[in-house]
Amino acid sequence: MTRRRFVRSVFGALGLVALVTTGAHCNTHIDPVEPPSAELGAWAIEELDAGRLGQPRADAPGDWQPPADDHDWRAAIVVTAWHHGVAIRTFAHRGTLVESVHAAIEAFASDDALHELESWAAVEDSRRMRFTVEVPLGTGPLVPDLPWVTELGLVPLQEGLGARFEDEEAYLMPEELRSGSAYDGGVTTPIPDLAFGAPVPGLLGRLARTLGTDRETLLSDGDVWRVRSHTIAESEYPRDEAVTEENLRAASVDGATFLLRHQHRDGRWTYVWDGTTGTERLEPYNIPRHSGTTYFIAQVDRLHGMPAARSGALRALRWIQRHKLRRCGEHPCVESFGRADIGSAALTVVAAAEVLAKDDDPVARELVVGLTGFIRAQQRDDGELMHEYDLREQEPIDVQHMYYSGEAAFALLKAHEVLGDEANLEAARVLMGHLTGSGWDFLGSRYYYGEEHWTCIAAGEARGRVDSPEAVDFCERWFGFNDELQYREGETPWRVEGGYGAGPVIVPRLTPVGSRTEAFINTYLLMKHHGHDTTEVRALIERGLGQLLRWRWAPGPTHLLADPVGAHGGMPGSPVDLSCRNDFVQHGGSAWIRWADVLRQEAAEDAL
Repeated sequence: MTRRRFVRSVFGALGLVALVTTGAHCNTHIDPVEPPSAELGAWAIEELDAGRLGQPRADAPGDWQPPADDHDWRAAIVVTAWHHGVAIRTFAHRGTLVESVHAAIEAFASDDALHELESWAAVEDSRRMRFTVEVPLGTGPLVPDLPWVTELGLVPLQEGLGARFEDEEAYLMPEELRSGSAYDGGVTTPIPDLAFGAPVPGLLGRLARTLGTDRETLLSDGDVWRVRSHTIAESEYPRDEAVTEENLRAASVDGATFLLRHQHRDGRWTYVWDGTTGTERLEPYNIPRHSGTTYFIAQVDRLHGMPAARSGALRALRWIQRHKLRRCGEHPCVESFGRADIGSAALTVVAAAEVLAKDDDPVARELVVGLTGFIRAQQRDDGELMHEYDLREQEPIDVQHMYYSGEAAFALLKAHEVLGDEANLEAARVLMGHLTGSGWDFLGSRYYYGEEHWTCIAAGEARGRVDSPEAVDFCERWFGFNDELQYREGETPWRVEGGYGAGPVIVPRLTPVGSRTEAFINTYLLMKHHGHDTTEVRALIERGLGQLLRWRWAPGPTHLLADPVGAHGGMPGSPVDLSCRNDFVQHGGSAWIRWADVLRQEAAEDAL
């Protein structure tokens, strides 16, 4: 199956699921009531913490009562005690919010096992126990038991499950589901990083076991329902921040600090940091993402001024030099998983050139000179690159992978900027001609686009040096394609305006927002350079930046994080993800610091 046919098949299947799910939605939709006020919510969290520490209690600023449902009883309010990101105790109570909080305090106060945990009496922010209160805003039936429809039957972050069997009740509320990544693994696909939906059959089994029965018996003899809820927690998440130069700089510095906090002494970055454990998750180390992360760290130093960031970038480059450089014919190259590839070499050049743009460094200079020689040696007559090199046979392998050619074009342009080597500029010119011309020329090529962020980052970088009408046209069309895919306010159940997707049933991922926003900043500069109208692309950029600011860990969902202090500055893969890969921070951080610098320059121009 070709890549294009595979993509069409996936989108066709998703469209069918969306159609069926829409029909199910009409029969199962929950109309939520108004949640408690922010003041009452703040009181609830403070009251629970005061109860934990035996401190004086405060009067509640009012009260709130759950709605009655079709069964003529009130859904329970669920209070959860969190121990380093783990839901260690839950307490369900039917009554008003004030009554439920007071009842939870009494229940927790009499729980000796809870008191033995060091977090129960801790006062320091990184060690103390935290609480959430999840109040029901309405209930509804389960969706039909159909493949992919069942898994999409719970609205992530908003809906959980409740069950009753022989006068006993059990709940799986949204925060507990999010802590177990239950909203992002019901359906897996062949596309990397694309999984969605909740494993509802398995969750029903969990409820059944809690109630002392099995799933089939629970469904036939018990009662199961969906619960639409509102979470009260100590930290506001997602949290709105204005897209200002000050906030963008602060976010990029927070991101760089997160990466530096978790950098290994030898220069490697923590690849995946697991928020649920507060530790590094062991996964195969990705060299292009190592170098991309190094690029962002060096950017923060050059565009903001952060000596620790420059030191971290230099350590990361020296790790490449010591452990990953190989010989590919006459040139050095970068080995990744037993092969040499263009992506690893190109992003290492990008990172090293960013270091040189601030100040000279012999290792960075050696990497730029040597690796651009390798990239040029891999160029075909039509401008495209051969993306791999066989280290054993010492010969190029003429295959192409996503991203690599765009990364290489950007690398050649960055190298030309710092070294002035005309051979790099010419190679970039020919490569860009292929990428934005014959390389994307097929029936329907003006109506469908792949992940072209590195291509348009390179096109913007080339302005004034390689002025190509094809590149301008290509990136403007790519912007228009993504503008149609970008969510506006109210188009989904979540606060994801500025994200990208094809419908309101799957929570959009954040990494494409970062990478595409990076590219659209350079597209903005390219369009501005050529005198084109930039109003719409500017709006798209700032919606994307707002989405990234909203979901970063600053401080994030602290009750779900094993180490909230260590997590500060991280960027999850999506609103339902509790892991942070280094490139999640890199793409968002690069977009933040680049737009902050654009705002600085434009303010300086306006002041003249």
